Amino acid sequence: MAGRRILRLRRLIKRMVQNLTLLLGVLMAMWTDEFKGTQLNERWRWVAPVGGSYELRDGWLVISVPEREKGFDHWSGTFNAPMLLTNLPDGDWAAETKVQVSDYAPDSDFHVGMAIAVSERYLWLWGIFYSATIWKMERPELWLERTQESALLRIPLQSTTVNLRVERRGWWLHFFWRTDEQSEWQEAGKSLIWFAPKQIGLIVKTFGKGRPLSVSFSHFKLEPLESTTGSLEARVTVNPRRKLNEINPLIYGQFIEHLGRCIYGGIWAEMLQNRKMHGSVQENGVVEGWQPFGKNAKWYADNVDFFVGGQSQVIEGTGASEHGIAQGGLDLLPKGYVGRVIVKGDGVKEVSVSLRKDGKVLASQTLKGVTGKWKKLQFRLTVKEAVNDVQFVISFNGKGKLWVGAASLMPADNVDGMRKDVLDAIKDIKPPIVRWPGGNFVSGYDWRDGIGDPDLRPPRWDRAWGAWEWNDFGTDEFIKFCKYIGAEPYICTNAGEGYEHEAADWMRYCKEKGYKVRYWGIGNEMYGHWQLGHLDANKYALKAILFAKEMRKVMPNARLIAVGVDGGGWGNWNAIVTKIAGAHFDLIAPHYYQGYNPNDDPCQIYTVVAGSPVHIERMLRETFAIVERNKPKGKRITLAFDEWNVWEPHQIHASGFESFYALRDGIFSAGVFHALHRCSDFVELACLAQTVNVLGALRTNETQVVKTPIYWAFWIYVRNTGKWRVACDVDCPVGTMPVGGETPVVDASATLSEDGKTLFVALINRHPESDVAVHLDLGNFKAKPTVQMWRLWSEHFTDTNTFIEPEKVKPIEQTISASELSNLVLPRHSVTVLRIER
Repeated sequence: MAGRRILRLRRLIKRMVQNLTLLLGVLMAMWTDEFKGTQLNERWRWVAPVGGSYELRDGWLVISVPEREKGFDHWSGTFNAPMLLTNLPDGDWAAETKVQVSDYAPDSDFHVGMAIAVSERYLWLWGIFYSATIWKMERPELWLERTQESALLRIPLQSTTVNLRVERRGWWLHFFWRTDEQSEWQEAGKSLIWFAPKQIGLIVKTFGKGRPLSVSFSHFKLEPLESTTGSLEARVTVNPRRKLNEINPLIYGQFIEHLGRCIYGGIWAEMLQNRKMHGSVQENGVVEGWQPFGKNAKWYADNVDFFVGGQSQVIEGTGASEHGIAQGGLDLLPKGYVGRVIVKGDGVKEVSVSLRKDGKVLASQTLKGVTGKWKKLQFRLTVKEAVNDVQFVISFNGKGKLWVGAASLMPADNVDGMRKDVLDAIKDIKPPIVRWPGGNFVSGYDWRDGIGDPDLRPPRWDRAWGAWEWNDFGTDEFIKFCKYIGAEPYICTNAGEGYEHEAADWMRYCKEKGYKVRYWGIGNEMYGHWQLGHLDANKYALKAILFAKEMRKVMPNARLIAVGVDGGGWGNWNAIVTKIAGAHFDLIAPHYYQGYNPNDDPCQIYTVVAGSPVHIERMLRETFAIVERNKPKGKRITLAFDEWNVWEPHQIHASGFESFYALRDGIFSAGVFHALHRCSDFVELACLAQTVNVLGALRTNETQVVKTPIYWAFWIYVRNTGKWRVACDVDCPVGTMPVGGETPVVDASATLSEDGKTLFVALINRHPESDVAVHLDLGNFKAKPTVQMWRLWSEHFTDTNTFIEPEKVKPIEQTISASELSNLVLPRHSVTVLRIER
């Protein structure tokens, strides 16, 4: 008995300690500052990146900012507004203050009040807003904004003194106001929490002309509330009997361009730079990309006697020993490598090709038969172990002259000059169509340079991207590429500096070779000042008519694609082009890249990227509506959304437009797929820009292929999309995001196989911090007992796959019970796709 009493007593003491700890936490979290005395409460933290001041004055806290060009702003990329911040408790809470703006310049622009901060760079601002120069306001209003999201709530004000209150309840912030302490609190509205705020406080923000401003706060109160925080819920109702539109498989297309390492250094297997001995000559006498090797020799370029492109490399041996040219930095695997050198000699009968590391020969071959005429000599070298930073050397011994006109080195397992590992990775996402060769590149491209013997194709300076184009990968190689991966070819013609007869000849070449190319683009982004041969809408439309008329003579049934823009921009481009030339083309091609400010908080960047497919869907519908209003009567013109992606700020020319995409970008891609499903009745095709390295779904080095989350999104969806989109209604919380605007937490798309036996349901949980419990109602679809599920998820939405950690983010496949569908939990920031059989 005594033992039981002791046990009960211990339990009672434990509960008392727990309750006391909880009470202590509540008391510590609950506090009021009346701003009395001369010192701030130690709980406050003053943040003033570029200036501003505060003082306690007769029970008021006064925050002041001087006049400053562009003010003390807080917006995307700019975080200069001074503020006082204090930590928020876990769970739910309420905070309130009183703010007064007693005097301000008539041409002021400001927003002052309460800051509810995820971080110092990402916050809600609830308070008095006035903008004379930008918003042309006559009197202040009560506004809610979140960084990069303006006017989420707007309340007219009769006074510049107002009481403010904010409550967190679960995953919502509720915003209240009243004119004085005797009035009842009025709720202005609420805002979904994507990221839980960590701090709260007071802020003074100015912008526009940056006029000086002083703002007074009479008190601040913070108190915890009874917690209601839990998982979010959603209901997804699918009606498989209601077919809405057919899904065109071409929406999962790809785009490759002669830019950076997309083709050369990516798809193309060539390992040597400047293999045709072109470009500038260094002070040592060797052409760019190569270095002198050995001694007792002279090196210089010959611009009279050359094999291709107006230049060859000469090595003149002046004495005994080995000499030649070398190219380093090669990473090799234990396998065979093949190549060729095109040489001629004077007093030289044989040359050696070798792979060397720190002076050690790893593999070599002597090539005999060098003569006074250009000769192509083939070789094969085998490496026994993986090794980095290897030199490829072309050399000979003794006196004599050797001219090197071209050289090549590729892995022996290349497929018609293309990397097999890259081709297989692309093939595994089953691209239905691939657009080529550009992009901006095409506006200066002559397709005739890219046919015939690859070694004799002339190098050209690509003025669009400022790089040498070697013309090793041309029309024939592109068709082989498409055949290997199982894709339909889509060729974009040069309507920049090119002419209609050249496009027709290109089409004729493909027809005579038996290449089945249905889709032909008439130029690329001709509206842009960056485009070679840039034209306004009227001039482009007239040029497009000339192209179409000549091209129709060769292929009357070709699907011709005109240059388009997103929505009604670029001087109403779509309307003008469609009205003038709409009778002559079949599709029009808007492009869209989602960017963001690299200085913004990663949480805010997530909301920009993850929500932008909502905007993309609106844009596609707006673009099609413009085309519909301006097309010739009875003409059907659809959209070719043939360039889309996230364009990260560090993807610039200096970096080769390369980076490792994150899980966030895979979620973005899934959102684009859902938008394309819903728009598939008028979007005929779509192409990710681009497939390899340059904004790439794949990243490569010389020995590896890394699959990004964007790649894995394609991998899941191309395998799990039916022929028909069926009715799919979602009832879930809706928040706002900077680009997407009103953005549902859950996005769902349901498609049905042609035979009606398989239902595919794709679900995106955009919420970055909360799982969502989904009740999935399949209507009359009687599912088999088990369901296949694929899920793309990782611990953090910024997780990426790299050469060091190539499989950090990849789909997980599992089998679940059909009974779980009625209460399916979607993890935070995830994509889930279900294959349901009956």
